[in-house]
Amino acid sequence: MRRDTVCKIISNKQAGKFFFEMKAEWISAAKICAPGQFFMINIPGVFLRRPMGVHKIEKKTISFLYKVAGKGTGILSQMKKGKIEILGPLGNGYDLNIGSKTPVLIAGGTGIASLYCLAAAIKKKKGILFYGARSRKDLICLDKFRKLGWRVFISTEDGSKGYKGFVTEMFEKDLALRFREKENFSSYYIYVCGPSPMMNAAIKIARHYSLSGCVSLEEKMACGVGNCQGCSVLIDGQNKMVCKDGPVFYINQNL
Repeated sequence: MRRDTVCKIISNKQAGKFFFEMKAEWISAAKICAPGQFFMINIPGVFLRRPMGVHKIEKKTISFLYKVAGKGTGILSQMKKGKIEILGPLGNGYDLNIGSKTPVLIAGGTGIASLYCLAAAIKKKKGILFYGARSRKDLICLDKFRKLGWRVFISTEDGSKGYKGFVTEMFEKDLALRFREKENFSSYYIYVCGPSPMMNAAIKIARHYSLSGCVSLEEKMACGVGNCQGCSVLIDGQNKMVCKDGPVFYINQNL
């Protein structure tokens, strides 16, 4: 259900060196939002809205976790009270019907935002998180996942915390070790969200080990509803709109 809603800002707090988490009051949040969906945020003084994935859904509130990376998000970070206009929820969410499979999340950078919403929704399952960032200063949400009882593995490109290198390298080494020791990882169901190079690497690894799962694509969007066709991608030989047909697609699709 797509709708333009004006919401009261409850809080907009710093969640890391470069990150903020904004919580807004929205009575219908828990009824119509799903993990993996996103909203187009109308920021005062900025022409185009900014797409943001849902970070947390509560009974009457919705939260967005974002990185301050330019003028728009800079203005948004200064909005401590008042109201905000949001369009959504938009797109298709993550597939939660995974039966007895173990959820394994692979997050890169701000991709962690929507994956936390997913983890919180899978209440009866404790999964595994592989999370990568440039440095320890870019790591967020770790305590949230640990409170859910998830196993957390961290990588940083500069080696300032956890495994030194890319998160996909860490994930692949874990799978290779389990394969050599004949451990069962066939029950893994993979969820991926992050930059395109990371996503492509994760898909390649998952396919190599015959793992199924979902990926959430990150593309620049202008309208968020499929009209401008600015987020067009080629999937299964056809042009698809990330905003309308995604942002979540399946690993077994020809991405």
